[in-house]
Amino acid sequence: MNAVMAIADYLGVKNQIEVIEYSAESVQVEWRNPKTKQLIHRDYTFANSFVKDFEKALKSNMKFY
Repeated sequence: MNAVMAIADYLGVKNQIEVIEYSAESVQVEWRNPKTKQLIHRDYTFANSFVKDFEKALKSNMKFY
C-alpha cells in the first residue's frame, strides 16, 4: 500500500484515495473524483499484487483529471 500511496502523493491525488483493509492480504482501493465523487478506479485483491495495475490507472487517468 505504501507504493500506491507514494505514487498517488507524487501525482497530487493522495487525498482522493481510500484504502480499506479487510485483512493483511485483502485490500480494496478506491479513487474518486473529489468534486463529483464519481469512481475513477477501484481495485480489490486478496494479495498486494495489484500495485502495478493501480499505478497504471493513476498515471493513465491523470490526463483526464
